[in-house]
Amino acid sequence: MTNETQTQNDEDFDYGCECAMTLLNEPTEDCLNDLIDELDEDGMIATEVVYGLLATILMSITSEDEDDEEVQ
Repeated sequence: MTNETQTQNDEDFDYGCECAMTLLNEPTEDCLNDLIDELDEDGMIATEVVYGLLATILMSITSEDEDDEEVQ
């Protein structure tokens, strides 16, 4: 893998994280539809973008679970 390819993968991952944070901060159907339209402009979503989305959402869920355990 070249440095250029890795850089693009890192940028795609970071973009996926940003999209997930946007959705987590404003969890509305309109926001979800806007993100889907933006991500799917060329008919495909880069794998790294999906990884970023999933990683951010999973970290958020895990963080919420830890907060719930501390309260109990």
